[in-house]
Amino acid sequence: MNFTQRAFAYISRKKGKTVSLFLVVFVVAVFLISCFGVLKASERLSRDIRTSLGAAFYIRANTEVSMNEKGETEVKENHVHITQKEIDEIMQTGEIKYYNPINYGFVKSDTIQFVQGDKHTAENNMGKVAALRFSALAPNFTDETAVLVEGKHITETDNGKILISEQLANANHLSVGDTLTLTHAKLGEADGAYIDEIPVKTAYTQVEVLGIYRLSIEDTSIKPTAGVADNEIYASLDVLNELNESEAGIYTGEVDFYITDPAKLESITRNVQLLQSIDWTTHFIRTNDFQYSKIADQLSSLGDLVKILLVLVSVVSTAFLTLLLTMRMRGRMQEAGILLAAGISKGQIMAGFLLEVLSVTIMALILSYIASLCVTGFLGHSLFGEMQPNLLNEETITAGIQNNLEIENYLKLSAVETLLIYFCQFIVIAASTLVSSIMIMRLKPKEILSKMS
Repeated sequence: MNFTQRAFAYISRKKGKTVSLFLVVFVVAVFLISCFGVLKASERLSRDIRTSLGAAFYIRANTEVSMNEKGETEVKENHVHITQKEIDEIMQTGEIKYYNPINYGFVKSDTIQFVQGDKHTAENNMGKVAALRFSALAPNFTDETAVLVEGKHITETDNGKILISEQLANANHLSVGDTLTLTHAKLGEADGAYIDEIPVKTAYTQVEVLGIYRLSIEDTSIKPTAGVADNEIYASLDVLNELNESEAGIYTGEVDFYITDPAKLESITRNVQLLQSIDWTTHFIRTNDFQYSKIADQLSSLGDLVKILLVLVSVVSTAFLTLLLTMRMRGRMQEAGILLAAGISKGQIMAGFLLEVLSVTIMALILSYIASLCVTGFLGHSLFGEMQPNLLNEETITAGIQNNLEIENYLKLSAVETLLIYFCQFIVIAASTLVSSIMIMRLKPKEILSKMS
């Protein structure tokens, strides 16, 4: 019987010892793959948060608020604006990925019955318009209080396009692709009633419904019809220009800037505030890192913890495997002595021992890969489920597709990384087996048998 036959005969005969070795190698392999997967996931997630649309800053004019004679709060109309030239200067101050200027206004249409608000009349039957460059970057969409359910988002290349709410679309039997005629309006108040301060209409524009959005929260506050959330219309920038409610290249609303790296948010805003072209006595700037700092701290702490755990697991598993294999070989000292006495060479005996262990190891490693996929999937949703950023890129801006991360892909190691881990385990097991075998093979048959007596 050659060493190959002896090896497989031992595996089939000593089922208990074979299963115990299999389980140890299997558990260690799954543990190592899972730990390395979590470590890689934390690194990848942190990197993607930084390289995605990770932070923003917003510039808008100060609003003057005062109290009238009746003790009521009054907001004075703001005539301060930001021009396209100033925006271009800001875009050159750092790694800014997108900018999104916004103009606001009100519109009416003979074909739209808006969702009724407080003190609704035919005269104040109007909706508020937010004209912008990218509708996907509007606060409601980035905060996910509004979600596009049909059609596409408005982008910088669109003209004469609008988004309307699902409730407004259903109330007026509107769908994506329908065209409407809008006219300008202005919400005012007189004698306790809401009025339209532009009674004579001189400007009209035809628009197409590009998309329909759904609000995820219900607006229960008391507001005029124009202030009802479902009546808000998102439009391309040209719509208010056509209605003479805004001027091309001049923005009286907020201008939002989105940067590529949240770690540079502070330095970029500092550079912007050094620009002399913007009057900072009438404008203010605020920042938003989309909670990157909180997530980054969590990921950093998790990464450090996993690294420590990896070192401990690697050291303990290596020591345990070495001890197990050493005890296994010592338990076969009598068998080695008999084989040597029978004339079997030391090389064949060691090759047989090595083949036994490596055969079981290969089987355990193959099955451990399948098990590790299940374990990493569970760990991913447990550890990273609440950390997923909503990555905004070209796809989300144009199509409104929410790119939530696939956690399993973040935890999944590459083929090279997996093979490297298995190779290291393979080497440790082979080396432990050979060292243990050599310690026995150095003895003569009589010495081996005398030690067993």
